[in-house]
Amino acid sequence: MDLALVSEILGWTSIAFYISITVFNSMKITRFAAFGSTGNDIIWSLLMGWYPKLILNLSVTGVNAYRYAKDFTKAPLALLNTLVALMFAGIGYIFWFAVTNFLKDPTLSTGMQFADLGVILLALSMKDLKHYRILMLISGFVGMVGYYGNTQMMIIKAMVIGIMCFKLFIEKEKKENLEEKTA
Repeated sequence: MDLALVSEILGWTSIAFYISITVFNSMKITRFAAFGSTGNDIIWSLLMGWYPKLILNLSVTGVNAYRYAKDFTKAPLALLNTLVALMFAGIGYIFWFAVTNFLKDPTLSTGMQFADLGVILLALSMKDLKHYRILMLISGFVGMVGYYGNTQMMIIKAMVIGIMCFKLFIEKEKKENLEEKTA
């Protein structure tokens, strides 16, 4: 089996994992699906040479692993904090490596992938759901440019745009109509 075929398979399984994360109603099962999704995408990112996506998936894996261990295990806090420090150091090194390589040979595609990484990390730091959704909507469009030409990533970004538009505009409108009827 050649690497192009493996990359193609990982791209389609990435879409399946992305869908699975949105359908589960249990946080524990959602975290397991997220582990599968990020594990898949880490390998896919390496094969495709997408360092911003690799950094994002390693970061999400780190946060997910920390939250899983904290919420569903009895791991000591000192062990969890040590794990976070090691993950932060590793991700920092990969980020440094990716940025120095980008600066040696900058491209619009890679630049937009880094912009997408920044928008997603900013979105993940939001406490307000509306701001999170607005940033994820922006990420959909930025990612479309960054990953232009890759069918699977274009589908994922289109799904992000569709879901965020639904959540921001259609779901909001339904809620407002329901409130008007009950008033």
